[in-house]
Amino acid sequence: MTIRRASIWVFSLNILAIVVAFIIHHQGGRNPFGERGYITFLSVLQLLGIAWLAYKILQVKIRTTTLLPKSIKLFWWLIIGGFVFLAADEFLAIHEILDLLIHDVFNLQETPVTDRIDDAIVGLYGMFGAGMVWVYRRELISDKRALALLKRGFWLLIVMIVIDFVSNDQGFLERFFLPETAELIQAYLYQIEDSFKVLSEAFFILAFYTVLKVVEVEQKKLEHFRAVFQPVLEESVEH
Repeated sequence: MTIRRASIWVFSLNILAIVVAFIIHHQGGRNPFGERGYITFLSVLQLLGIAWLAYKILQVKIRTTTLLPKSIKLFWWLIIGGFVFLAADEFLAIHEILDLLIHDVFNLQETPVTDRIDDAIVGLYGMFGAGMVWVYRRELISDKRALALLKRGFWLLIVMIVIDFVSNDQGFLERFFLPETAELIQAYLYQIEDSFKVLSEAFFILAFYTVLKVVEVEQKKLEHFRAVFQPVLEESVEH
């Protein structure tokens, strides 16, 4: 499948899922953005999809490069493991469990500040991922399209974290709006946050898919080179 066609499929699926989720919630149905809502399951599947694409990229690189550096292998295994962990976190809310654990261990009283620990943990996930990408950027930005997709994905991720930070405290919103209005805005911000999250994942999927297509083309070129020149080299060695 071409990158263009993959982009159409991925974004169409995400936009359709988001629009339907807003319609269902507006009509008074079960909140698709809530815990165990189908948006959560979509997010889990997309995160696992990114991990799978990273695994496929690693396998192609191993076949293409005779001696692939251990640091490069480690990078890709960290990417694979990282996205599998993020999928588990999305399904099991690990960052929220860590938030509660930190409160218990340090005997912290829940305040508007400490209540944002889980947001800080999510922010650390993003910073770690961005740091990894920066250190090994040559592995991911060999194609300008992949770089552009990664940038958009990270920008959406940053916006999502900011929205999560703002929407987590209704008291903050009540400084600017009436309590009823603040509660309504908070509910919509949660939905917008989840929408940006899955769209960010869509950009990451396409970025890794682009990298996969690039390394597959390189592999085909190498195989063609070997097919053309290997018999000649073998014949020259025999003579």
